[in-house]
Amino acid sequence: MASSKKKRALDPHDPENLMVEDDEPHQESDDDATDESENEFMDQEVQVEFEARPPEDSDFHGIKTLLQQLFLKANINLSDFTDIIISQNYVGGVIKQVDVDEEDDDSMDDDSGDSVFGIVTAINLTDKKDKECIKQLINTLTSHCQSVAPEVGGKVTELLHQTENHVGFFLNERFINIPPQIAVPSFQSLRKDLEKANEKKRNYSFKHLIMLCKTYQLKGASKTSDSSLFFSNGEEELIAEMSDIQVTWSVADERDGVADGRWDEDEMEATRTLLVFSADKLDAIISRLEKELAT
Repeated sequence: MASSKKKRALDPHDPENLMVEDDEPHQESDDDATDESENEFMDQEVQVEFEARPPEDSDFHGIKTLLQQLFLKANINLSDFTDIIISQNYVGGVIKQVDVDEEDDDSMDDDSGDSVFGIVTAINLTDKKDKECIKQLINTLTSHCQSVAPEVGGKVTELLHQTENHVGFFLNERFINIPPQIAVPSFQSLRKDLEKANEKKRNYSFKHLIMLCKTYQLKGASKTSDSSLFFSNGEEELIAEMSDIQVTWSVADERDGVADGRWDEDEMEATRTLLVFSADKLDAIISRLEKELAT
């Protein structure tokens, strides 16, 4: 099977707009009946432009689907979790395709421009600790951490249950075919949203941020070693290098299949990795992503 060659472009002048250009050659075939015009169409460059928008009620199912691919079978009420994300629509955003031209509307499905391709936001776990879905999230994260790394798990548990300094859950989830360059404007936009929210006396002043990442690891490798760990969202590998705590556990029994189709199931194991870093590192993280992911 011929591999796809992808060319990605990012507009650095607009932090809320991204452009993806895919140059995908057609799969070679021995079928002499293949129509030349179809081959030419397959070789054409397809341009797709994305933008970040505040989450709204109509995004409920799209956001919940993204949460399901991250949390799999975890005991977390994802409907309530989605409601929290939508209720704080002044922080973060959903990634959607830019509206198509009106003349193209008839050729597109009614909801073609409204699909949610990604979500970036931050939730105050300390402030919302009494909500059932947040309790479930905290219990899920702490139990996994304690089971694979008791000493580190104890630190995570203490962090998530203390009340003096607030902890934010940094949600960075998207479909696998969206390039990592999208993280830069998404994170920049989130940082501005957090600053504005704090100026309006909303409680988004965090001491620490935690992330849950979709990862894969060589079967049999130690979960305490990151030498064989692969991140589905490429930018999260860079964030991991700047994190204070990193814990990985297997979700092989919960897996929905290897989401990106790249891994040999006989060699790779689906995992989740928890990252914890000081909130004051966010600017440094964004600066590094700007350099590392520059197009």
